[in-house]
Amino acid sequence: MAWLEPRRYAAELEAETARLAAAASRRPPAGPVPACPEWTVRDLVTHVGTGHRYAAGVIGQAATTPVPYRLQEAPDDQAAWSGWLAGGARLLIGAVEDRGFDSRAWTFQPAHQSAGFWLRRMVHDEIIHRFDLEPDGDLGADLAADGIADLLLVFTAVAGPGSPNALLRQLTGTGETLLFRATDTAGHWHVTLGPDGPAWQAAEAPADVVCAAPVLDLLLILNRRRAPGADAVHGDRVLLDRWLDLTRF
Repeated sequence: MAWLEPRRYAAELEAETARLAAAASRRPPAGPVPACPEWTVRDLVTHVGTGHRYAAGVIGQAATTPVPYRLQEAPDDQAAWSGWLAGGARLLIGAVEDRGFDSRAWTFQPAHQSAGFWLRRMVHDEIIHRFDLEPDGDLGADLAADGIADLLLVFTAVAGPGSPNALLRQLTGTGETLLFRATDTAGHWHVTLGPDGPAWQAAEAPADVVCAAPVLDLLLILNRRRAPGADAVHGDRVLLDRWLDLTRF
């Protein structure tokens, strides 16, 4: 599945950062984030702003090995969040522009060691956290489809027997298959669970379970922000529930 144009990711990062900042400004800083119950709103802002700065640092250093991740706390003053978030987004966009979208940079996805991977990943991470604060928000269908592909790309990198995450270590199988089908676009994503973890392709193929829904709903279902309706699931519901239970991170 083709990625979006580099300039589109840069524009979306700026737009999503502004939307998330506006949504966060309407919530109490110490208020809960239901989708991430261990977080407050300020914790969510810290996570997003740290992600921008971490990715910018990896790219700026032209790192080829893992870089230690350290939280950079959001300002105590809620009124300063918008500027702090926007500043982090500008750092990331600037790093990608300076080094080049396709320039080499370490990432946790062995098949995609590039600055562009980080920009794309941060866009989609931020989109999901914006929905944490704005559950009834909207999103373009092409961006939602790209987000599904990005998420599955993440799981192929971090899931399987060698994962440091106890849940993702269990995301293996003996050939079980899942199909995620968009009902409002031509998007379809076919996943196979093997002994080394999941593999996926953008293809329509027979599967043990099919989850069919509008593409934005699919994105939110796969990110565990929305439950699939009974009429959206056809086949082995236990397999789908297992996938969703193990892909919490």
